[in-house]
Formats: sequence, C-alpha cells, structure tokens
Amino acid sequence: MNRAGHRLYTKPRIEPDGAAVNEVQSKLLKMYEDIREVLDRNGIAYYAFFGTALGAVRHNGFIPWDDDMDLAVWIEDIPRINEALSKELDPEKYYYHVPRADDHPHVVLIEGDLEESIRDKTALFIDLFPLSGFPDGRLRQLATGAAIWGDNIAIYALDRIGPAWLHRGLRWTHRFFSRLADLCAGKDCSLVTVRATHYKEYTCPRDLYGKPVMHVFEDTDIPLPERWEDILTGLYGDFMVPPPEDKRSGATGFPCSLYKDYLEDHKRS
Repeated sequence: MNRAGHRLYTKPRIEPDGAAVNEVQSKLLKMYEDIREVLDRNGIAYYAFFGTALGAVRHNGFIPWDDDMDLAVWIEDIPRINEALSKELDPEKYYYHVPRADDHPHVVLIEGDLEESIRDKTALFIDLFPLSGFPDGRLRQLATGAAIWGDNIAIYALDRIGPAWLHRGLRWTHRFFSRLADLCAGKDCSLVTVRATHYKEYTCPRDLYGKPVMHVFEDTDIPLPERWEDILTGLYGDFMVPPPEDKRSGATGFPCSLYKDYLEDHKRS
C-alpha cells in the first residue's frame, strides 16, 4: 500500500532500462511531487496520462527519451484544481497557468527569467488534461466533434494572433465552441474524451478510469486508471513494444497563448 492507501503495483512489466533520469526528467519528477501533494491534500482525483502512463507501465518511470509529464483530471474538478494549485503551489517555484484561450491548465516551472523562457518556449511544464463527457448517440457525437474541432481551430488561431488587444477581442470564439461542446455532449455521458484534435482516439468508456491504481514511477509512485491496460491499448495498440529508434522523440508542443496569458496576468499587455 502507498501513503494514500491505494494498492501499489510493483511487478515490473519489462526489465528496467537502468538509466538514471536526466536533468529535465528529474525536475519534472519534483514538479509532479509538489502537484500531487496539493491534489492529494484536497482530495482531487488524477491519473497518469499519455506517455506518462505508458512510461510507468513499460519502464517503471519515464520513457527514456521523453521530456514531459501528463496528468488527467475530471473536468468537473477543474474549478477546485484551479483554486488549490493557484493558492497552494509555491509562487516562487511555479506559475500556475489558468488559460484564457486553451482547454487545459498547466503548471510551469520558474527557472531564471520566466518571461523569457515562456516567450522562447523553453519553460518546463506539466499538463492537466480534463476528461470531458462524450455522448453515445451518433448525431450528438457528430455535433460534439464539430464543436471540439471548432474549439481547437479557435485555440490554435488565437495562439498565432500577435496584438494583445485583438487576442482579447477574439477569445469569445474559444469560449463559444467550448460551451457548444458542453451543450452538445449533455450530461451523464457514459463516454469520456480529451477535447483535442485526436479526440476520437482518446474516447473510451468513463468507467475505465475508475479508482486509481498506484504504480511505481522512478523513485515514487503515480496513479493509473483502474483499467489502464484497456486505455493504453486503445491509445497505442501493443503498448509494451517500444517504437523504432527513428520514431523516438520527446514532446513537441507548448501551451497555446501561454505567453499572452502570462503578460496579462502580470499586467504587461
């Protein structure tokens, strides 16, 4: 059992690579520990997600070539998460990004000149992806999918708008499509997804997440969805087989509109 009282999954899935975490991974691991402390203290559920979950299962830690961490949370918990992380994370160490033109928040590590690292897209961050309801009926699925696509187009377009005044004036497009997706999906959905361009690949039954199952992750542990094998199979197929060496790469994205939000939060726009 781990400190939260959950079963700790310790059986190695494959032989560990034996390589120590690199500097970036070490920083991310400390960020994760600080985030989990706040979420655990507030009784907020979260799960390892995407490559973080895959790394836990396949490598008992980071995928050796990975350079980010992803967590999944329930969309209905986002207001509580925003309040808890905004207030309880050390403001000398972290900038908690509540996005104005994106669908999920981020914890950004403060190192050196934070404004410069955000502007240059070199800042380290951890994503918190909301798990949102997705409808069962075909027509509602099509309508929700169209709204998700509209939202993603708005998010990416806003990220590329230069003038701050124009960015502020057009943020309604993101809010409109996000709210439309909520309305189209409705309530009490038996499916969940992440509202990204590949939302179809991320859609699965809600009950696959269930009660978190703790798994070894480097020198700590991390919660996986209850039926993590089903989720990872849906995302990656035969997830225990690493990709060819020429396909191994870290994360390539950066939070949309983060720089504009940072400047606005600090009254510099």
